[in-house]
Amino acid sequence: MDAASGTLRSVKEGYCALCYAKAKDKCAKCKRPYCSQYCQEKDWRLGHKGDCGLTDLPAPKSVPSPEAFLLKESVQSPIISEPTWRKVLDSTDMRPRVGPPRGLRNLGNTCYMSSVLQSLFHAAPVLVSACKEHRVSTCAANGSVEGGASSPSASRGAWGVAAPTNSPSACGAANGCFRCDLEAMMANCLEPRPASEESEPVDLRMGDRVLVQRLAGSPELNGQEAVIEGPMPADLEAEDARIGVRVVATNRHVKVRPANLDFCCRSATGPSEIIRWLPKLGEFNFGSQEDAHELLRSILRLIEDEEVKSVSEALRKERTSAMPEPNAELTGTPSRLFRGLLVSSVQCTDRSCGESKFSFEAFLDLSLDITEATDSVEDALKFFTAPERLDKKNGWRCEACDQIVRARKQLTIYTAPSLLVLQLKRFRYIDTGARNKVTKPVTFEASLNLRPFLWSSAVEAEAGRPSPLWLPLCSAPPGPMMLAPASAPSAPPSAPPSGPALGCSELPSVGSTEHGAGVCKPCAFFHTAGCSNGVACQFCHLCDSEEKKRRRKDKIQVKRVAGKALRQADSLA
Repeated sequence: MDAASGTLRSVKEGYCALCYAKAKDKCAKCKRPYCSQYCQEKDWRLGHKGDCGLTDLPAPKSVPSPEAFLLKESVQSPIISEPTWRKVLDSTDMRPRVGPPRGLRNLGNTCYMSSVLQSLFHAAPVLVSACKEHRVSTCAANGSVEGGASSPSASRGAWGVAAPTNSPSACGAANGCFRCDLEAMMANCLEPRPASEESEPVDLRMGDRVLVQRLAGSPELNGQEAVIEGPMPADLEAEDARIGVRVVATNRHVKVRPANLDFCCRSATGPSEIIRWLPKLGEFNFGSQEDAHELLRSILRLIEDEEVKSVSEALRKERTSAMPEPNAELTGTPSRLFRGLLVSSVQCTDRSCGESKFSFEAFLDLSLDITEATDSVEDALKFFTAPERLDKKNGWRCEACDQIVRARKQLTIYTAPSLLVLQLKRFRYIDTGARNKVTKPVTFEASLNLRPFLWSSAVEAEAGRPSPLWLPLCSAPPGPMMLAPASAPSAPPSAPPSGPALGCSELPSVGSTEHGAGVCKPCAFFHTAGCSNGVACQFCHLCDSEEKKRRRKDKIQVKRVAGKALRQADSLA
């Protein structure tokens, strides 16, 4: 353990301080061991520069507790009480979703929104449960849930999106309710299976993903994934009822009985329930390229504002003069899930003094720099928590020494959140003021150990807490990352997938690789004059001649849905 830094970055004698290989070289000043010059230079850039020669500093005798206003225990009237929060946690299903994941349609530069919403759904199920608990306990008490879009009996459009209603919110609340709309969008657009029990029959719709089963006449199709493309019979229970499907792997169109189709998941839809909230989320313009990190912060801020407003209205109805406490948001859903504490320590380097000062700061996410030395997320966190040397013109006034002295400063995590969000800074400003995009790849493992980046006195307190979560959220700059269970073991490397050979009937071109996933681009010449590029064509040769026309119609349809949602939002403004 590094006593000076107060973290758990241990250095073993005879082993490299960076990669733990057998050491061959040492730092000329502090004798820190390294296996190569590369590791020595990288460690210097990741923080050893500010720590060299200071490893023998005595550890601080005591660390003061954070200020009371930074702790949720100081809130006398919490937004969400501990029993209610425990009820939300107990009612949340933490298991992975059953069935293939659903996607969200791009309604026009809305990929940033889709990445945030899908990550919240899959990595933060407690947030969805909290929104559902609000809809059931609050909106239901006000009589505004019946017939809402989140109700299983609510009518939906052809694309699985809740049909627009005259009410300004999915739950029917007069002034709109973002949490109810968010929960409705999650249930309607992202849930792999419908809200009904699996034992109940599923109503099949256009665009649904299904599995072909129990076909006696064409046994080669059994187990194949297909998409319902119609026509849909008026009565699915009729003896002669047949549904038109397209087999994904072979692009073959067949008509089968409804009893021979096993439901997989709904078709991808557009997040129209959230698009109409863009004006209230911040300066977001529909159709423009926006920042995923800013959207995530705006979503959490809007949820927090609604929770504080609900408490204020409850106090007003009780005819009390009391108002929510200034730090009442600490007991809200966003803070309970995403909020952590950083501790900044400054220590005098005079061995006879050792005076230290501490300050605390709350955070909802951490912004990590990408430099020449940061090859992984762990490296970026090392750089974020690297010690800094304060000397020369940047000296520190020590109260014990009563003079400007050389000091050591370091920022570490004091309290880790339940869900840690990391933003990778993919843009860098240069001297001319211009912005350059950082395209360097950053690797990460299936698990992340936060112990080396925690203040040592906080490790014991964190030992009994659930591990932080992580999951990739958005790789597009500037992209945040959301973490999933750090305690999960790294998955063993899987064997390369086996598939058809390039040039065969199942894979006639390079662009046909993604045909099964539905994200390929149809070739415009294959079904007309013929494609001259042949196997090397970057476009799909498995799509039929009508695929481009169908996708054009789909695009027009989703734009109409989005436009209608925006016009509805404008009428409410």
